[in-house]
Amino acid sequence: METGKTLRGSANLVFDVTDAVTHIVEGMYRNISATPWPLGEAPEGPARGIAGLVHESIRRINSATRRTSNWVLEHVSPGLDRAWPPGPHREAVIAALNGVCGDHLARTGNPLAIRMRLRVLLPPLATPATLAAAEHTSEDRASERRIPFANLFEVDKRPVEIHPQPTALSDQGFTPGGKLLILAHGLSMNDREWTSHQHNHAEALAQHSGYTPVYVLYNSGRHVSTNAREFCAQLTGLLDAWPVPVESITFIGFSMGGLLTRSAMHIAKEEGHAWLDKVDKAVYVGTPHHGAVMERGGFWLQKSLTYSPYTAPLSALGRVRSAGITDLRHGNVRDEDWQQHDEHEDHTDKRQSTPLPGGVQHYAIAATLSKRSGQRIGRLLGDGLVHPSSATGRHKSPAFELEFPQDHTRIFYNLGHLAMLHDRRVMDQLMEWLGNDRAVVMSPSVRSARPSR
Repeated sequence: METGKTLRGSANLVFDVTDAVTHIVEGMYRNISATPWPLGEAPEGPARGIAGLVHESIRRINSATRRTSNWVLEHVSPGLDRAWPPGPHREAVIAALNGVCGDHLARTGNPLAIRMRLRVLLPPLATPATLAAAEHTSEDRASERRIPFANLFEVDKRPVEIHPQPTALSDQGFTPGGKLLILAHGLSMNDREWTSHQHNHAEALAQHSGYTPVYVLYNSGRHVSTNAREFCAQLTGLLDAWPVPVESITFIGFSMGGLLTRSAMHIAKEEGHAWLDKVDKAVYVGTPHHGAVMERGGFWLQKSLTYSPYTAPLSALGRVRSAGITDLRHGNVRDEDWQQHDEHEDHTDKRQSTPLPGGVQHYAIAATLSKRSGQRIGRLLGDGLVHPSSATGRHKSPAFELEFPQDHTRIFYNLGHLAMLHDRRVMDQLMEWLGNDRAVVMSPSVRSARPSR
């Protein structure tokens, strides 16, 4: 994202936060001054007297400053874009913001809101800068990799858009094939984060099994089904423009990306999109098919603040959680799963039954922090974010049970959620299901743990 847009979006987000904090502080002052009982209904409306005037003045000053800031940044943006081009670290921060409050960014037209697009990772261009970088000694490279978070995303290859803008088709570094591997990232992530500890499962599969990886980049703070509808349309457009015959489409969805994949296939089936006929396999890695533990805890923390007038204004902080995050409470994949109620107020699972689409081979990979079956930490936290029962589609109600064949699910022990992106056992399993018998050479930094299942 260009520097000018980044600064304008960041400034607007700061002004939004200022408005929200002012509202919370005013609510605290109003409620405390009313001296209500510790439990019960909180007063409503603005604060009275001078306090109300002060907070209204703050809001007006904030609004005027916002308008001035936008005018200045709009005029200096071209120069800023030339002086400070975007980089992978900035993209990672913006993706994280989109996960937390991406629905708000989209609703308010904030430039920080990520627009959905499909991209491919291509080798770096042979420019003077990249040639100079290639001359770094191995010690220099090792020093760079010690920078915090530098191992968590792609910093060398170029993400190049292939749809809606077909930029990659005219790039000499891109060779399209007939076997598409579509990758959908998780919450608060972007397509660069499929690379972890200098390893990328998809690129390894491409090298050894002839896939052409295509990565979806999306605003993970929007509802899963809202993103899925756009994803469905993007895939239709991609296949229409693909320069060679498409033999097959294979999906890998990580975490929320698995819900996005399921939702898109459901929509494609309902609306008759032709690309669904090309889908042969779908792998869900750490996907909260029936919800995530952390989001359920977040709901009850927010709800507990509403029971006292003295803490009720603070419950607004809980509403900062994006629609994408609240979808993870139960694993929403359809519009009907969330449209009929306020998920910040109602904890009830109101999902419609959405079976895995037929005609596709479905696979699920789960992880647990337990070192062996039955340990308490695994029963409570799973991989730290998703429980294995959720990741493998198990549910107490037969209507919601996702019927993965027994040999199409794997649970790996002593493994955390994000570590699945660079774990050797996960790579081997993907090769068994999607690849061929050739061995995959992984970076020495990639974890090579005992293959426990």
